[in-house]
Amino acid sequence: MRRILCSAIVLVVVTVLLGCDRPPPPPRTAEGGVVRSVAVNQDNPDEVGVVTDYETARVHYEFRLEVLERYYRRTGKVDKLRWAQRERQNLERAQTFEFEGTDDVLPPEGEPLAGADERMLVEQAVSARREYLQALDALAEHYEGTGEEFKLMLANNIRERFDPIRTYMYFLDAEIPPADLTPAELIPAAEQLFEEAYELHRAGKGLPLMADYDRQRQALLKFLRMVREYPSSERIAEAAFYIAEIYKEYFNENVRAAHWYQRAWQWDPGIDKPAYLQAAILWDHRLHNKSRAVELYRQAIRAGRGDVRYARNRLAELTE
Repeated sequence: MRRILCSAIVLVVVTVLLGCDRPPPPPRTAEGGVVRSVAVNQDNPDEVGVVTDYETARVHYEFRLEVLERYYRRTGKVDKLRWAQRERQNLERAQTFEFEGTDDVLPPEGEPLAGADERMLVEQAVSARREYLQALDALAEHYEGTGEEFKLMLANNIRERFDPIRTYMYFLDAEIPPADLTPAELIPAAEQLFEEAYELHRAGKGLPLMADYDRQRQALLKFLRMVREYPSSERIAEAAFYIAEIYKEYFNENVRAAHWYQRAWQWDPGIDKPAYLQAAILWDHRLHNKSRAVELYRQAIRAGRGDVRYARNRLAELTE
């Protein structure tokens, strides 16, 4: 597998060479130190207001993710718990400094989860995320309008460190287009988006052990945009395959990847890509569902795409 796993025990030099997926560096002062706090001008009510709105949205968003975590831990939904944890970690690492000069924003009081409705909790978290991003945009727009370049750089750093890949809808039917789409039309705009995405994906593979995660992230977002904006394009099944590949190989999003592989062959049963085989390997070695893996290895053999000999050998091992 090309995906690179970073470890704290790996030497620093090796870690750099491996090109692990890391956020942009935190903002620094003119002297080179890491920014830890930023003073808000209390004599400027506009700045106080926009920072307070941003902090309120951030705290509320974090609270909603914490509620989701507690709900999924309580209900034993392990995959969704992992998503909520990843999204909260994404939020926490986005901002590496504190604003000073505004009133502290306290999270809402805890709420009971007995009899809680999952869809309502998800809607609240998604809404809180949207409000947070809007508040962050407003923060950047304020500093751009006032010409405060340093504070604008700080706001933009938060935006750059907030990873859109680590946000979730928590219900895959809300995140992935339906299975009954048909790749029927040659759409020039879709073709252009696909080619741009594929070139980023190809270039992002780099040399062995030198994956470019920024390019893979850009490629993924373009493939997703193509499928959502042009659902009748003749390239949607191929795009679904590459979406699954990037999720699996670079971002360890195994559940998402499994469903995007499935969409690839649902949208085009004769797809000229090893979607069945890659999905079988995923269910086999990462999701540890042997019965699903056996089913897909058999379909991979029938489809004749990819390393069919491996599929036969692994099928024999699983069914002996």
